[in-house]
Amino acid sequence: MASSEPLPAGPAIVRTLELAAGLALLTARVAGRDDLVSRAEALAAELAPLAAEDAEAYRVFLATGSDEARARTIELPLHMAELAADTAELAAEAAATIDRAVRGDALTGALLADAAARAAALLVRVNGGGDAAAAAATERSARAAARP
Repeated sequence: MASSEPLPAGPAIVRTLELAAGLALLTARVAGRDDLVSRAEALAAELAPLAAEDAEAYRVFLATGSDEARARTIELPLHMAELAADTAELAAEAAATIDRAVRGDALTGALLADAAARAAALLVRVNGGGDAAAAAATERSARAAARP
């Protein structure tokens, strides 16, 4: 699981989301909720290419500094923030479906997804996308993570 190469922020956010979605998936499977399993698997599939895409966008931006490259460094973290909110909501829903110890896995997933949403929103802001761009996603993820 450990890597000798440090990750840039975008791929680290994606890795965190993959962990969060995996925890939601685990809980959904134990709860026997095929609908949530399908949603978790769809999220995982959508997350899969994002780390490489973001790393490439970051590399291109560092090399060129172009407006087009900067736009990509905003667009991808904004998409991550949206997926993070989706993941937090999924994890919270999975946690609400079960009363066993595995519920803690889903709640942890919701917290990880909320942290990822906030980190992605930070990248959007730092890269020039403003504060408002990812606000809806971070609000959704925070609400989901705060569910009991």
